[in-house]
Amino acid sequence: MEYLASSIWIKSLFISFIISVLTIKLSLLIINKTKTIDTPNKRSNHSVPTPKGAGIGLVLSFLIIYYIFFSINDLIFTTCVALLSLISFINDNKHVSIIYRLIIQIILALLVLLLWEPLINLPLLSNIIPKWIGLTIIILFIIWMTNLYNFMDGIDGISSTQSIIIGIGVGSCLFLSQDINKLENILAGFFVGAGAAFLIWNWHPAKVFLGDAGSIPIGFINAILILLLFKNDLWYVALILNSYYVSDASITLLKRIINKEKPWEAHKSHFYQKAIKNGNSHSAVCTFIAIHGLLLIALALYATINPNNINIFFSILISSLSTIYLLYYLDKTPKNNKRV
Repeated sequence: MEYLASSIWIKSLFISFIISVLTIKLSLLIINKTKTIDTPNKRSNHSVPTPKGAGIGLVLSFLIIYYIFFSINDLIFTTCVALLSLISFINDNKHVSIIYRLIIQIILALLVLLLWEPLINLPLLSNIIPKWIGLTIIILFIIWMTNLYNFMDGIDGISSTQSIIIGIGVGSCLFLSQDINKLENILAGFFVGAGAAFLIWNWHPAKVFLGDAGSIPIGFINAILILLLFKNDLWYVALILNSYYVSDASITLLKRIINKEKPWEAHKSHFYQKAIKNGNSHSAVCTFIAIHGLLLIALALYATINPNNINIFFSILISSLSTIYLLYYLDKTPKNNKRV
């Protein structure tokens, strides 16, 4: 059983990497034709015009890898991911109202929850509150996690780094728990393979950006993976591995709301952005996050090896404290080196 689980994850990882390299190259041709460029402004963390929207290559890679392992008739999830990428790519080129985008995201989240077999009758919260309230909370969660990835995709390499952390962490924990669920292993392998492939172009100095066309659907896929982990009693794995991204984005959003700032407008208030303003390079900040990610993976593995309440509580506690320290470090530690 362990061999089966690990072999699916490894196959997904390597196939995703190879396909993503090819589809990213294809997406660059599309970007050049559509002239999808991110022009720097006072809120940007880059200084030269850079092509954006290469995330469509990762989405195409995801669709291919999905149908290598699953029936072509399984259309609900993949259609939602593709539609999210399409509307987001349009937004990368020509602004689409935030209201329209949120409505589309809500509809697609509802479709996945009600019509896609792996998530039909999701038991989360059903024994605590009325079903319609639980469904509303889960939809809001999906919307938040979908946009969270976009909010956090603000410096070179950060989203690829986080994707690799999630993919390795989930894949390793699935292996140790002897969970042979095909879907979760494939998604975890995709995160590592696609993240590593995109890092070739996105490590500082980035040659191309994900754009909304990539960050939005990848955030959506991550939200679905989290729900699947909750469904399979690996909720603590999802909580631990996503602790930094969720904390940075959520605290920043809350501060902006308190300060009566529009949450959806571009800004430089995230902790990782403050680290850049403090003089750290993009690559240094991503390295900090990666080192912290290794700790999160270790804690998730520790809780999975012997998943009793004490071990799970200990792992969540240490991951929370380490995340708080990382936020403090990014926010408060000035560097004398020049920004590169």
